[in-house]
Amino acid sequence: MSWARGVEAVLGRRLGWAAVAAVVAGVAAFATGLGGGSAPRTFGALIANWLFFTGLAMGAVTFRAFFQIMPGRWSRPLVALAGSNVHVAPAALVLLAVMVAGATAAPWVANPSGWLATPVLVARQLLLNALLFGLAWRWFRRPPGPVAAPSLSAAVTFCILYTVVLSCWAFDFVLGTDPVFGSTIIGPYLFVGAFVAGTGLLTLLALARGALTEAARRDVTSLVFALSIIWMYLFASQFLTIWYGNLPDETAFTLRRMAGGWGWIGLAVLVLVFAAPFLGLLHPAGRRSPRVLATLLVGQLLGLWLNCQLMVVPSFPMADAAPIGLRNLLIGLGILGAFALSVAPALEREVPAGA
Repeated sequence: MSWARGVEAVLGRRLGWAAVAAVVAGVAAFATGLGGGSAPRTFGALIANWLFFTGLAMGAVTFRAFFQIMPGRWSRPLVALAGSNVHVAPAALVLLAVMVAGATAAPWVANPSGWLATPVLVARQLLLNALLFGLAWRWFRRPPGPVAAPSLSAAVTFCILYTVVLSCWAFDFVLGTDPVFGSTIIGPYLFVGAFVAGTGLLTLLALARGALTEAARRDVTSLVFALSIIWMYLFASQFLTIWYGNLPDETAFTLRRMAGGWGWIGLAVLVLVFAAPFLGLLHPAGRRSPRVLATLLVGQLLGLWLNCQLMVVPSFPMADAAPIGLRNLLIGLGILGAFALSVAPALEREVPAGA
């Protein structure tokens, strides 16, 4: 099946062309934001969106690796859909090259020395991500025809590499944009959020395909419920440490994310990622309803996208600018379109096990 036919089979003609238009709009929004003093914030928007969408894809792949280590029959429909996400790797690497190219040209690195010295940053990110994407492509990609399951050692290796590489994303792209803030929990906070997002995406795909039995859906619901609590635990661990420590270099990072409309976005993140799934799935009626689960997962993905904006964009203040402006939205839509066009042909080949 050709790429165009694969895209049309999954997205349909209208959505396929909409994805192409989104990519064009995203490229135009990024290019027009490079002039004047808006370049750092434009790169901040690119970084925030890249962290979410690439983390979403790698979180889905890690879901497959994790349940290769701890097999569960209920997870098979989700595992069968995970391999298609590997196909975002080429587009993700191209965007990464653009990001690191602007590290000092834009610039978006607050203090380009030591760990964040430009040559070190560029080499580290390109090599680590090439390794992560390369192993994902080799071990978890779904090629045409039958494919053997990855070995246990491959799954363990990938899970470990995932935590290391996404921790480096957090250190470089979140902490690197702020001149003083430091955090030892920012790595787990980012890679757990990406795993939550990947799980949500796979669950939505499985629900859309009718691949989950009632028993499997209950198990998936329990996992989503548990992951929401784990995410909230990490959020509270980060926030409470800053609150009771009351150190200027830490509180400044938080206060910037509570001013100029960002406080409402932070509140929306808490509601969408934790409060709504926790309360909605705590009740038996919520656990029984596929529609409720799908609605909560869409909201959770939106909240995790907002969380990536919250982590990165406020480090680039701009006078009289909305917290999340039109350019940021267009760049996000462009990456979403590029990733949809990459994943759709491979998704057409995925056959959920146990469907």
